[in-house]
Amino acid sequence: MEKRIKVLYGLTIAVIITFCTIQCYWLYNRYKDALNSYEDHLYNTVVSVMHEDYETRRATQTFDISILTSSKMKVSSNADQAGLMTMTFDIYVVDMNTYAIRDTADMNNIVGIYEQEKPEGITKYSFEVDNPRNERDAYDALERFQVDVRSPFNTARIDSLLNKRGVKAKEITVVQADSMVWFASRINHTSKLRSEITVSYPYDIFEREVVNVTLAVGVSPVIMKMLDTLLISLVLSGLLITCLIVQIATIRKQHKLEKLRQDFIHIMIHELKRPISTLKMCVSFMHNDKLMQDKESKNAIISDSYNELDNLSSYFSKLRDLTFSDVTEIPLTLSAFNLHNAIEECIEKLSIPNGKSATINVASDTDIMVTADRMHFVNIISNLLENALKYSKEKVRIEISYRKSNDESITISVKDNGFGIPKSDCKYVFDKFFRSQAVTNKGILGMGLGLAYVKLLVSAHKGSIEVESEKGVGTVFTIQLPQ
Repeated sequence: MEKRIKVLYGLTIAVIITFCTIQCYWLYNRYKDALNSYEDHLYNTVVSVMHEDYETRRATQTFDISILTSSKMKVSSNADQAGLMTMTFDIYVVDMNTYAIRDTADMNNIVGIYEQEKPEGITKYSFEVDNPRNERDAYDALERFQVDVRSPFNTARIDSLLNKRGVKAKEITVVQADSMVWFASRINHTSKLRSEITVSYPYDIFEREVVNVTLAVGVSPVIMKMLDTLLISLVLSGLLITCLIVQIATIRKQHKLEKLRQDFIHIMIHELKRPISTLKMCVSFMHNDKLMQDKESKNAIISDSYNELDNLSSYFSKLRDLTFSDVTEIPLTLSAFNLHNAIEECIEKLSIPNGKSATINVASDTDIMVTADRMHFVNIISNLLENALKYSKEKVRIEISYRKSNDESITISVKDNGFGIPKSDCKYVFDKFFRSQAVTNKGILGMGLGLAYVKLLVSAHKGSIEVESEKGVGTVFTIQLPQ
């Protein structure tokens, strides 16, 4: 059974670890998907903002600048570059405040003036586009150039548009590429601590000018995108792990209870065997007529029989009282009796084990009347005295003291010079079946019911009991009974 429980523990722990590993791996992949989705959202937002900015500049461009364009298309006939198309654009930017252009003839004049004089107010740009994907892309790039000339690009405007959409840019820079860039692109910076994404957008293709927008990819937005999945996963994982842990705890508790049951039966048989053996021996002596004619022997046998029957009765009363779920269920027969006499009775009935000597001193001799259940009170004191004898060395010293407090309650202390109880075990000594490892290692038999029984009876009298102990020095039990 023990081996099977250990195997079950191992399998359960392995299942929990495997499940947590798979769950973490799944959540990590889900996080990456959410991260990619959020990065796509950021990229699309930047591209959308750039398009919006372009359309705004296109609609609001000034026309105090005139742009004259001529284009040429050349298709290579070389064997190595057969079909390669090259488009050449000559662009003249004319200040309308200096030169007025009305028709095509004026344009020819502007070209002639520029070629002869290269005056201020006329600027010429020449761009060569090698093998564009189609003519439309080339003319779109031409239009972008014209828009940028009439309404220059501004990074502050891009930042403002991004903020309106709830996106904050870390950095917006304009750079010049080595060649013409036709399409937007992005670079993901996969830093674990500071994840970023940089979106590159060509706002002026002919002049190879690109704007780089760097955005921080925070953890919070990504977590929010997968919040429903994360919560469901955590709840189900927590529920499963809790069920497995509770299952292990239940099996462990059942195993512990089974062990306690077996120990209880074993010790109960041992405890009952002694008085029954003594009674059996006394009965056998009674069959001896010669022995029974001796009055002294007869009285001794009868006295021993009564003592053992009292022990059995006390033992069964203890078991009965321990079965009550509430201390108020314990029947009490209250009466007033002399405290000193009751303690002396407990001392007289005390059986000192062989090999031990005991010195019991009652420090108080004042006649105090106490109101309690006399039988239960005797059982309380007797149990404490028996424990003091049981958990001590050969020479036992016990001191009993009592006093009446100002609030009319009775305080009784039982002090011994026994093995003592470790500080960590003091809070458990009144629990049922608890036995300190320090005494079990010494091979001292017991069920761990004596102090639990004492606590139960004291509580039934609405009193309290406390313990103070020092290992190797001794223990003091203090009982307070209200009157």
